[in-house]
Amino acid sequence: MGPRYAANASWCSVTARPNATYRPSLKSEGAEVIEIVTYRWGLPEDTTPLLQLIDALGRDEIDLVAFTSTSQASNLFTVARYDGKEASLKQSLALTLVASIGPVCSVALRKLAVRVDIEAKPPKLGPFIQAINAALSDGRPLGKS
Repeated sequence: MGPRYAANASWCSVTARPNATYRPSLKSEGAEVIEIVTYRWGLPEDTTPLLQLIDALGRDEIDLVAFTSTSQASNLFTVARYDGKEASLKQSLALTLVASIGPVCSVALRKLAVRVDIEAKPPKLGPFIQAINAALSDGRPLGKS
């Protein structure tokens, strides 16, 4: 039996799928590869703030929604779907500026049929905040790319 490797399950920023590039080469050398997940994001116990956000978006009270992870997008849509507000959420987001921390998050948003207006380049918090500030101060109509 060959060596055993435990590897953190990582994600490809282009495909937003597990990055499996290292597995075949290790396995071809006779190694056993065990992937571990170091963290997972789930729904919060209290979804009231998410429901309040969905309602505020529906009332056109929000100028911009910033997503810093795919799980935020997924959780928001899960709560909306459970409460019968998914269609309303999609309509509201179509009229609101949507910011994404980077390409992985943007792929997830587009899979949910959400337009991404702002994407940080590089995908770091500092450039993300700068891009949001620029978008909010440039005078373009909100919700328009």
